[in-house]
Amino acid sequence: MDKAVQIDMTLTMPEFQLYQALMYKLAGVRLSDRKHALVQARLKKRIHHLGLPSYHAYYKFIQQPEHADERQECLNALTTNETFFFRHKIHWDYVLKNIVPELKHEHQFGGTVRIWSAACSSGEEPYSVAIGLYDALCSDQRWKIHVDATDINKQVLTAAQAAVYDTYATQKITKLCLKKYFDCDASRQRFTVKEIIRKQVSFYPHNLLEPRTGPRYEIIFLRNVMIYFDGKSKKQVLSNVISRLKPGGYLFLGGAETLPAFHEQFTYIKPTIYRKVDK
Repeated sequence: MDKAVQIDMTLTMPEFQLYQALMYKLAGVRLSDRKHALVQARLKKRIHHLGLPSYHAYYKFIQQPEHADERQECLNALTTNETFFFRHKIHWDYVLKNIVPELKHEHQFGGTVRIWSAACSSGEEPYSVAIGLYDALCSDQRWKIHVDATDINKQVLTAAQAAVYDTYATQKITKLCLKKYFDCDASRQRFTVKEIIRKQVSFYPHNLLEPRTGPRYEIIFLRNVMIYFDGKSKKQVLSNVISRLKPGGYLFLGGAETLPAFHEQFTYIKPTIYRKVDK
């Protein structure tokens, strides 16, 4: 394809609405009108790469069955968000000060703790979980940690599996933790999660609108993702996620997120922290 094609750099509102509808169809995500500039900037790179003349031409291109890979690239471009290790300190404090002692009390001979990071992005959240619980439990070899980390964006999953992070991502990590659980390249300011932590985490592509199977979890993190769904999609996502949580298990949400439609199934602990009723 001719890379010299002149690209129309403006994303018109009718074109933007096409991408809004596409994102809702593919992922159940509502792109607000405030995302217009973000969509324009991120898709411009893909359009330039393919040598297409406009945003509308790119939309038509990714609709074709033979261009499913590029459709995934579009999805990747529009679902990437910045994050960092141990984000939302209140959650990590609760896990270590409340849940860990509870696990030790209820399972005096150890066991396996299963956690799902349900919108894991580039891996900071699931590795934070693995570091925190491994440090708190796994000096006793009777305990094992297993973190399932999923995201619809295959590109961020690839980055997560590489497990290499910069100073922004590691800004909340203590020097002791960095030394213990990361290989540090000071000259490049890059920090690689050590194998002892990486092997506790498994990454999978997953659309939250679709159900999952397998063993249920003691803890699920569903943080800072519900804000992108409308009421109908949000209810479906929550239904899918809640079905994977054990009775008595804990659900952690993002800062502005609640569980109004499912309140009877949960005990409210504190803002964004809920415990599933143990029936």
